[in-house]
Amino acid sequence: MVLAINADNDGRGRIREFVAENDLQQRMLLRGDGVGFQQYHLKRLPTVYFIDRKGVVVSRAPGYQSYEQLENSLQKALRK
Repeated sequence: MVLAINADNDGRGRIREFVAENDLQQRMLLRGDGVGFQQYHLKRLPTVYFIDRKGVVVSRAPGYQSYEQLENSLQKALRK
């Protein structure tokens, strides 16, 4: 599953516009209160967390990642 978290204070309307404009298919967590920065200790965007099948965070990748880097991290998470 891919879950996107709105890390800033954009309203639901702006997020829906962004999702539509970019044809995004993943689920979006919308709170609009900076939840991403506060609860997930985000320093850079995007930040990708890979969580194994048991719910354990196995990798954290802050900043832009190439497709190959994301694929490698995903494969490692799936093996656990």
